Parts: sequence; structure tokens; C-alpha cells
Amino acid sequence: MAACFHLHQTSGAGNVAFPPRDPDRKPRIGVALSSGGAKGLAHIGVIQVLEENGIPVTAIAGTSMGAYVGGMWASGLNGLELEELAATMVERRDLWSLVDPAIPPRRGFIRGHKILDRLRQTLGERTFRDLPKPFYCVATELNGYVRSVFHEGDVASAILASLAIPGIVVPVIRNGIEYIDGGVSEPLPVNALRETGKVDRIIAVNVLPRPGETRRFSHSPDGGKLWKSPCAWLNQKANLFARGNLLDILRGAAMGSQMRLVERSASHADLVIRAVSPMPRWHDYNNFGSYIELGRLAAESCLPEIRTLAGVSPETEPRKAS
Repeated sequence: MAACFHLHQTSGAGNVAFPPRDPDRKPRIGVALSSGGAKGLAHIGVIQVLEENGIPVTAIAGTSMGAYVGGMWASGLNGLELEELAATMVERRDLWSLVDPAIPPRRGFIRGHKILDRLRQTLGERTFRDLPKPFYCVATELNGYVRSVFHEGDVASAILASLAIPGIVVPVIRNGIEYIDGGVSEPLPVNALRETGKVDRIIAVNVLPRPGETRRFSHSPDGGKLWKSPCAWLNQKANLFARGNLLDILRGAAMGSQMRLVERSASHADLVIRAVSPMPRWHDYNNFGSYIELGRLAAESCLPEIRTLAGVSPETEPRKAS
């Protein structure tokens, strides 16, 4: 489901007002990328369309999967390179290679060390100051569940903190403070970006469905068909991530609460691009191409509004990212 909402933002609609802008200067555009698990791969399609149409982006904010995609984008990867990165998550064995079990699972099932190592393969030891483009990464302090916006220090550990799903990934310690998934506090980081004072207008990209939009394919976890495949039966019984099992339920519950928060944040943006897939599984990374195409379609449907917001002429020749 792709949709575009131009909210005609007034300066007082959000928590922090935009500063007055020089009318002779093009507005500084910020992009806020929502959480959403595998659905967040749709952000890549939006990024590709922005790049192909010469839309200048001054700053990026991201939460959870949006922090992953946004951080990689801010590090200098273009939309096509981000798509290549997404393709590495296709194989199930690649996803399982990121799982380092916490034994005993007292605070989460996954320690997160392997995820951090994978982030460092692309980002290295870069700090926020090293990034070509300003990037703001949203996480949640475990003590008090208040939002934190990272914009200093190590980038990889900040993204890991934003990705740390409660109950699944062990809370991430950064500068002596424990953090969990940014989606708990601000799944669509519009206000986080607004409060920086670095942008004049905000394009929000939301991949989370509204409550009730996504339905499971079956009322029972096995859909009554697992008997046809011994491997599917074994997967359902042994894989905690399988549909309807513990970790899938934990992630689904977290996503459910974020669906409600995201609508409130979206109302504070100037333009909302909705790239929402009906597919229910949050870790469905093998369908990365479908998500990216959905993001492209959503952004293309919003191009007239995006160009107007950014002060870019409609006659600007589209180009392919290289």
C-alpha cells in the first residue's frame, strides 16, 4: 500500500517550531525513516527515487530499521548500494549467522555482538562526525523509557542500540547507560529531526501499517498445512522466530504499540510517504525486492509534492543512481 500525505505543516504544529527561513534560500530537507523490521527495506526504494530526481537531503533521522538504513545512507552509500546490502540478508543462514544466543537468556535471547560486528564491516569505527551527512539515531533509555537521540560518538553501537528489540536483543550499554529499541519511544523520528534545528522541512517515510491493516494469513500458527512438509513442521516446533512462536509474538507486540505512536509523529511532518506492505512477517528479508519496489512506487506517487517542498523544478531530469 503506497500513499502520500502532504500536511502543509505550519510552524507551530510540532513540539519544536522551525526557525524562520530566508525566502531566497531553498528549504533544507530532512528525511525521517520509521522502524519496521524487514518492512523498513522500503526506505531504500524511497531513497533511490529521491536521488534519481535530484532531491537534496540535508539531514537524516532513523529509528530501528530506519536507523540501520539511514545510518548506511548517511555514511555515503547510495540507493543502489543499499539495495546490494539488503540482498546479503536474503539467505536464512545469513540471518542466523547474526544470532549469538545469550545463555541464560535473562535479559534477551540475542547478545547482539555479531550484529555489531556486521555493522562494523560497513561502518568501521566511524563516528557521527565522520559521516558525510548529519545523522540522528533514535534509541530508548531502559531506565524510564525516555527517548535518546544519538548524534555523537560511535555510529555502529548507536544503530545497534536503536535495533535492540526488548526481550529479543540484550539492552545495549553506551556510555554507561542501557538502551533498547528506539521504536519504544519514537518509531517515526520526526520530532527528533525537528529539534536539531538543521532542517526547514521534513519528509517522513512510514512503513508501519495502521492497527488492523495487517492480518495474519491464518488464525493458527501452522495454518493446518505443516503436515505436508516435515521441514516446516520441525521449523515450527524448534525455531523461536517461526510465525506464531515466542520471538515472533514479542516482535509483533512491539510493532503493535509502535503503530499507534507513529501516527502521532506523522502528523508533525510536512510530507508523509506511506510505503506499507500487507505482508505480516517482520523478518521477511528474502522479499527485499518487493519492499524496495513498494518504496519506489510510494515515493514516485509523491514526486510532485516532494519537488514543491524541496524547491526543485519539475523539469529536473531524473537520473539513475550510480
